[in-house]
Formats: sequence, C-alpha cells, structure tokens
Amino acid sequence: MNAPHSCIIIGAGISGLIAAAHLKRHHVDVLLLDKGRHHGGRMATRTIDKSIFDHGAQFVTTRDPIFREMVEGWMERGIARPWYKGPLGNMRYVGVNGMSTIPRELGQDLNVHLSEKVTKIRFNNGKWTVTARKYGENKDSSYKADCLVITAPVPQALALLQTSNIQIDFDEEEELERITYFRAISVMAQLNGPAGLSNPGAMDLNHPVLRWIGDNSAKSVSPIPGSVSITSSPQFAERYWDASDEERIPLLLNAAKPFLKNDVVDAVAHRWGFTEPKRIYKEKQPFRKTYFLDEEHHLGMCGDGFGGPRIEASAMSGYALAQALTRPM
Repeated sequence: MNAPHSCIIIGAGISGLIAAAHLKRHHVDVLLLDKGRHHGGRMATRTIDKSIFDHGAQFVTTRDPIFREMVEGWMERGIARPWYKGPLGNMRYVGVNGMSTIPRELGQDLNVHLSEKVTKIRFNNGKWTVTARKYGENKDSSYKADCLVITAPVPQALALLQTSNIQIDFDEEEELERITYFRAISVMAQLNGPAGLSNPGAMDLNHPVLRWIGDNSAKSVSPIPGSVSITSSPQFAERYWDASDEERIPLLLNAAKPFLKNDVVDAVAHRWGFTEPKRIYKEKQPFRKTYFLDEEHHLGMCGDGFGGPRIEASAMSGYALAQALTRPM
C-alpha cells in the first residue's frame, strides 16, 4: 500500500506512541485516541494522598539497538534514568517521576485525545471513519483517515472489528484469536514506616500469590517512605478476579507481610485484564512479523500481542508497523 497521508491510532500506550512518532516524522497526520485518562497503558503511575505508586509495568529493558537509542534519548531529555541491573545483568530503566513520565512526555509532541472511547469503525471507499465518545459526554465525535492502527489488546481489537462488521482474512482472524493474556491484581499499599526491602527496593518473586514487590520510595518515585506496589501472580488473579477488594487485598497483603518491615495503614487495588500475552502473533512461524497489516483495508495492529510481553517488544512492534506503513513501494 502507498504511504498514508493520515492515520488514526487507537491506543496511546507505548506501541501507539512510538508508531505515531515515526509516522509524524514521515509527514503523516496522526491522531491517537485512548479511552484512558493518561498516556501509557500499563506504564502507569498513581498518586494517593502524597504517596506515589508505579502499579503497572515497573521498568524498561533494552536489547534492540534502535530501542536502546530511544531510551538514551529519553535520558537526555530527563524523562528516564537507570535503576538497577537485573539477574541477567541488563539495566532496568524507569521514568524519573514514575513510569508514566515517559509516555506522558512522548505524548506532548503528538495529537492525543484522552478519555475518548472508540465505539465503532467503518471502512468505505478507501477511508476509515472512527466514531468515539468523550467520557462524560452524550454525543459522538467522528474522525476520518487513510489508515487505521489498533494497539489495544488483541481480544479488544477483534471485538471492535467484529461489532463494526469489518471482515479480515479468515486465517488471520483465527491466528489473532489464539492470542490470549495473563491477568494481574496490583495493590498500592502505604506502610507506617519504611518497607525494609534490600537495595534496590524490588523483589521479583516466583510465588504462588505474588509476582512483584516494589518500594516506590527506594525507587525515588514516592516522597513517602513505605509506598509499596504489590503485584499478584497470574494464578492468584485468575482465582480472585471476580472477588471483592475486601477479600483479595488482605490475601495479597498477608502474602507480602513476611517481606515487609512495617505494617500497612492503607491499601487500594487495581485489576489489569491484559498484562502479558500467553501467546503472541504467529509465535512459532519462521520469519514472522511483529505486527499485523491488512493492506486491502489499510489496517494495522501492533503491541505486546505481536512483539512480546516486554515494554521494549511492544514499542518495537509499533515502530516496525510504522516502518512498514511508510516504506517506499
């Protein structure tokens, strides 16, 4: 397909932001629509009173030289910094004021509409029409573009295509339907004193209940000592997904208690329905692409369901799709 003059991207997570930045550099008019109130998807930071919590993705690693160059650029801009080296010796990078700093700053250079949920899409005469509704409003907005990119988790993307009666190749649809995700429950807990985790204030856990414990004060995210992020294991999330916070929060806190020096005074939970893909697009096929592209419909998809579970893989999926869209024929 010829390079588009305009593109709508559904989702302002890292893959959508990276794709949009590349398209903009190639003089494509890009609009990003996201139903959330903030950029970044799982690169999420939340403030409760004066405590600050990274409660989604905890860090970024780099393997690809292109992505490493991006992260170096973020550090030069003062929006990212090194945190510590992981078990394999790879540096883990974080946002300077929380993980959401990175996508928020990247979004400043782009045309992003937040709190705007896409309700319907239509393809006609080589053009896409996207219908969306702003949170709290009773009327729809309509946008047109040459190209549509969906970065939402694959099950949500497929549901949007199906409810909008957009037909894609049957074999491709079957392949996309195989992509499913783990879930997680995150608890943001404020202690009555320092967490007491050893340097650097983080624990990767292989535990039946817990996946991660992180001290946001030691991470230099929260100004209040003992602001702790606790992430459940996938198994716990599946079992207690529909339970009340009154049931699941104490279970997670009780599992974390042996690792913490002080007691919890307040805790809030958040459910993540799509954390890591259990399977990615055409996972076992040789020479597979880390994105989906339907040239007939000028339709692309990218994100962790195509690149893999790491933030880097999701970002590079968006970059690869944007490259394919702007590559000379």
